[in-house]
Amino acid sequence: MPSMGGILRYDKYLSKIALTYPTGNLIGHLVCPTFDADQYSDAIFVDGDDAILRSNDLAEGAESNGVDFSAGTPYSFRSERHALNTVITRKEMNNVAKPVKLKSRNTRKLTNRLRLNHEQTICTALTDETIVTNYTDVDLVANGRLDESTPTLETDIVTACKAVHDDTGAIANTIVIPYEAALYAAKIAFIKDSLIYSGRGMEYVAGDYQAQTRQLFGLPPVIKGLRVIVSTGRRDDSNKGETASVGNPWGKNILIGYVPPNLDTDSMFGLVCAEHEAFRVKTGPVTDPDGEKVLVEWDYDIVQGKMECWYLLQNVIG
Repeated sequence: MPSMGGILRYDKYLSKIALTYPTGNLIGHLVCPTFDADQYSDAIFVDGDDAILRSNDLAEGAESNGVDFSAGTPYSFRSERHALNTVITRKEMNNVAKPVKLKSRNTRKLTNRLRLNHEQTICTALTDETIVTNYTDVDLVANGRLDESTPTLETDIVTACKAVHDDTGAIANTIVIPYEAALYAAKIAFIKDSLIYSGRGMEYVAGDYQAQTRQLFGLPPVIKGLRVIVSTGRRDDSNKGETASVGNPWGKNILIGYVPPNLDTDSMFGLVCAEHEAFRVKTGPVTDPDGEKVLVEWDYDIVQGKMECWYLLQNVIG
C-alpha cells in the first residue's frame, strides 16, 4: 500500500472537472434530488404534521393557536463518506506531455465509478417491490407489454397516477423509461401524438442530454403530464478475465412517480440524497511509489421518505 508523503489538499480545478463531467446516461440525480444537510447527523424532516391534522385557526378576538412542527418522531440520517482514490506515479507523469491531462483523465474515471455506485443504490431501491409497494407485473397481462400488439401503457399510467395520489396526495410528475422500452414506447399512437405539441431543435444547443436522448427515440418531453426520463446507464457485472456482461441497471421496468420540485418542504416523498459535503477532489504526494494520489469523495446518504409516491411497472418488454 502506498504511504502518504504529504497532506491531501482540495483541488479546485479537478473538483470542477468532476462536477462538470457529463453523466447524461446516469439519471439518479433526476429521480433522487439532493438535500443539503448542514450537520453530519441531523433531522431533515418530521412526519408529525403529515397527517394534516385539523386545527382551529379562528383567532379573531382571541390568541391564535400554536402549531408544534416538531411533534412526532423525526427522521434522522447519518451521512456516509464515499471515496475512491488512485495513485499516478512520477514516472507516468514524466512520460506525458501534459501531466494535468493525466490527472483529469483519472479524475473522470474515478468520478464515473463513484456516480455509478450512487446510481446503482437508487435504482436498486426503486425497482424493489418490497420498497415500492405499488407495482404491476405487466408481463402477466396478455399482449400488454410495449413490444406486443396492444400495449397497455396509457392505461397503466392512469392506474399508477391514481395509486400515487390515493396513497400520498402527491400528483405524479415523472416517468422513467429504460432504453430498450423507449424504442417501443415511441411507436405507441398516443405518445406519437404528443410530439405534435413538443418544441424541438434546442436540445443540442442547450446541452440537455435527456432532451437529446428523447429526440433520438422520437419521444416527447412530457407524456400525460409526466416528465420523460430515459435510463440508458450501463454496468458490467463481470470480473477481470471474464466475458463482458453489460446490462441496464434499471432493467425492463418503467417507473412512474412524484419527484419533489422543492426540497425545502418538510414532508419528503420518495428518495432524497442527503448531502453533507458535495463532490470534491483532493490531491497530494505519496512516497511509495513516488507519485501523486488523486482522491474523489462525496459525503451523502440516500434517505427514504414516502415510497408510495412511486409506482413500478415490471417487465414492460419481453
